[in-house]
Amino acid sequence: MIFAVSIEEFAMRKHCSICALLVTLLGLAQVNLSAAMDLRSPGVMSLDWSYAGRGAGSDDSAYIPSKRVDIRDFGARINGVTDDSRAIQDAIDNCEFSGGGVVELPPGTILLEDQITIRSSNIILLGAGKNETIIKIPHSLKYYDLQAGTDDDTYSRSKGFIQIKGRRIRSGRGSTYATDVVSNAKAGYRALQVRDTSKFYIGQWVRLYMSDPKSGPVKSSLLGNMYYNPNRRHDCGEDCLWRLQGHKDMVRFMSKISEVRYNEIVLERELPVDVRTNWKPRIHIVDKHDVPQNCGVQGFTVDFRWIRSKEHLNEAGHNAIVLEETAFSWVRDVAVVNADLNFVIRYSNFVSVTEVEARVTKDRSNKKSKGKQGHIAIGIHDSCDIYVSEFDVQDTWWHDLSVRASMLSVFRNGKGANINMDLHKSAPYMMLYTDIYLGKGTRAFTTGGKSGTGMPSAGYTTFWNIRKEGGEPIELPGCSYGPYLNFVGNFEGKRCQGHTLRKDEETYPKDLFVAQIKKRRKRLALK
Repeated sequence: MIFAVSIEEFAMRKHCSICALLVTLLGLAQVNLSAAMDLRSPGVMSLDWSYAGRGAGSDDSAYIPSKRVDIRDFGARINGVTDDSRAIQDAIDNCEFSGGGVVELPPGTILLEDQITIRSSNIILLGAGKNETIIKIPHSLKYYDLQAGTDDDTYSRSKGFIQIKGRRIRSGRGSTYATDVVSNAKAGYRALQVRDTSKFYIGQWVRLYMSDPKSGPVKSSLLGNMYYNPNRRHDCGEDCLWRLQGHKDMVRFMSKISEVRYNEIVLERELPVDVRTNWKPRIHIVDKHDVPQNCGVQGFTVDFRWIRSKEHLNEAGHNAIVLEETAFSWVRDVAVVNADLNFVIRYSNFVSVTEVEARVTKDRSNKKSKGKQGHIAIGIHDSCDIYVSEFDVQDTWWHDLSVRASMLSVFRNGKGANINMDLHKSAPYMMLYTDIYLGKGTRAFTTGGKSGTGMPSAGYTTFWNIRKEGGEPIELPGCSYGPYLNFVGNFEGKRCQGHTLRKDEETYPKDLFVAQIKKRRKRLALK
């Protein structure tokens, strides 16, 4: 069955109790989160993750194209011996020419020796299930590039054998550019004063970009705003952020327009961060011809031939699935075996990654990797409103649940052998980890990232009902981990100024994301 359900339906398979719902409807003030909502703004900025995922929090089902093609009709042999890459790409291209379609991968073993890429909207790569359709990959990306006489050395963080990939869009005045924001606005507000409203209409999706200024004091910069810390002893100043200063397109926030006025647009959603004109706020139109939308990969296992992993950041590119510059898309019911990089989302908005597994057939670690099987299990980079749920990270990677330069994204209802929630510096902002079993729990807050790229987390990241083996409390990460962080559940350690810490033997609601979805749906039903 194709992923035709909404994110809410997906999230609420395991219903919260009536008590959990009542607690949520009474408001997050009960757990003192209201104190953490003030981003130096007189307005009220809510910590709301209910838009995360393919459906942007709506109850709309995915559009399923009526056209279906079978890769065997394009020459695929599905015998595990003959390379079927060209047949799969030809099937994808055929659907692209028709405006979309479902590319069916029948049961059996498919040999893949080249990258396959979805570049247009409404294309779904659909296997028969992760126990039925096996995609066998014998070598790394580096191996095939060297065979072709090229080697660009980006295998540790990007590129995958299976990709959904749009063209790279920046905040400059390109084809998607609509107008500049010409007046400051506070976090929590929805109205933006703009130079020109002629290109806008109600219900239109737009993207707000903002960039950190190349010069000036950190305290008045975009990064300084996101990293603001009331505890001056643990403030993220010049030395903390020097490498990030001038970072382009740090914010890439998407919303529908709910109202168009003479010189303003009103967004459906609250602004998650202040908007200031010296941060070059620009509005771009989200168009399906520029950004692939409603694309999915689903129902198969990616099985790499076992080989020992290379040293950290020198991986050869046993990389499975990468989604880049896409929106309203998904990965579902996919297992990846023996990979350096399992699932990565980059430069994207409203993507769901659900029912996924990362595992190895036997230990791939090398002498220097300290038991790590590869680079990344699940990564969110330079993205917004990404939703990862029902995951199973069965071994340890350098970065298990990794986030960098992203915001308003969710990891929920997952488990692993010994998970680290890797907030990878570069301003991961307002992230949510909820209802997660870490396994051993010895590396919960272990993180990476270069010096000079900030604390591990920027403001308002929330850890809600995180558990470890044996029911033991999880040690807090310390005051230099990030500002205005929220810890709700079985945590212990030093309480830091600006942090919220609530200790409960049993946390209600169990899953904060599900509770917020229910609350939002009730609010919409009352309108």
